[in-house]
Amino acid sequence: MLSQRKSSRKDPDSEPEVFRSAGSVILSWAWFIVAAIVLVDLTVQGRDRVGLVTAAVVLLITGVVYACAWRPKIVADSGGISLINPVRDYRVPWAAVVKVDVVNAVRVHCTPAPGAARGKVLYSWAVQTTPRSAKRAALRRDAASRPRARLTPRPRSLQPPGTPPPGAPPRYGEIPDAAKEALDRSTADFTAGRLSERAQHARQAAARAAGAHLLAGQGAGQPGEPGADQPAGPDPRADAASPAAAGEAPTVQWAWRPIAAMTAPLLLLLLVLLA
Repeated sequence: MLSQRKSSRKDPDSEPEVFRSAGSVILSWAWFIVAAIVLVDLTVQGRDRVGLVTAAVVLLITGVVYACAWRPKIVADSGGISLINPVRDYRVPWAAVVKVDVVNAVRVHCTPAPGAARGKVLYSWAVQTTPRSAKRAALRRDAASRPRARLTPRPRSLQPPGTPPPGAPPRYGEIPDAAKEALDRSTADFTAGRLSERAQHARQAAARAAGAHLLAGQGAGQPGEPGADQPAGPDPRADAASPAAAGEAPTVQWAWRPIAAMTAPLLLLLLVLLA
């Protein structure tokens, strides 16, 4: 998993972060190099029908690799989460994010649309988990949920020489417990945890901004106006705070470039075979 963030002294949640599979990136570059070599060789030597078929097949595989391996990623910025999948892109503002979890892949749970009983669950193609890593994560969760028996610490005089006291910071060369826990987490768990953290920070920032705006509106009230000495009526901003009213609903659009990258070589291959 690759996470890219620009270095800045500002709030880290205001900077974009990109999450993608390192294995997919390596596989994509390897195939792009092989495809370039094959296409150059076909351009120099193969100019018959077999060469055209081979070139069309190489271009078709390149389009599939580009769409399914190179392109997918998750982008988190100050506005929300962008799920870049092979043929469709999803944009989920932070106000529409309910939670982020992992079930075979990173999932983003969205707020329900007006009139809907349940919100959408969007899957990311970029960061997925293998059955082995999912099993390990489940075992870690089970172990963490089990109650731990309290062990009476031995007296200081009975402890082995050089044993640090309880709660002491790790010594030189030792890995802190938090770092060990982070190393045990899968890339999908790390991505989901980071996205959940940013969503929580965004909700807290929105709540603080709404509270400051409300206090400013109440303080600016004049005698005889709501907010001064009369109870305020229904606030029209209450409906505007909902995702649907404020334009904070998830959006989806087709990605025509990867679709064309896969469709054009396929049509070329069919034309060569049928000619």
